[in-house]
Amino acid sequence: MQLHPSDSTRAVAHTTRSLGLGYVGLDFADPLGDLTDVKQQDIDQSQRDYWDFAHCMDVGDIILVVAHHYPCALARVTGPYNYIRAPEVELGVWFRHFRKIEVLGYYADIVTHPAKWEKTTMTDTISILRDPDGVSHQLISKWLAKLGE
Repeated sequence: MQLHPSDSTRAVAHTTRSLGLGYVGLDFADPLGDLTDVKQQDIDQSQRDYWDFAHCMDVGDIILVVAHHYPCALARVTGPYNYIRAPEVELGVWFRHFRKIEVLGYYADIVTHPAKWEKTTMTDTISILRDPDGVSHQLISKWLAKLGE
């Protein structure tokens, strides 16, 4: 999952702020409203997988957070899908669709030399990992093992 509002020049800043506040989230250029009230086929094809954030993600799921195609953090979903009509300044986040999370760790704390960082090319905001042999899935498994999970 990536956490920036189509602003790649501040991707790390948005990502670390969101994680520090204990949230992951996303938003649309063309607001649709609460995703629990929207049919998946009514969402633009390029953003259709955002629907999964509300309907497929569950409390307890593990999220690999990526910034600039490199792992940034590993988090566990601790809250249900939430929607607000407009981002609240008090929350400190830019998105209207969000979930509460617990950060399990930061990648730079377990792989301290950037030259050894694994690239995890991500072309979308959110993707469900379905292939247990895929690079991201394997990274999550290794990371959880290091954390004793």
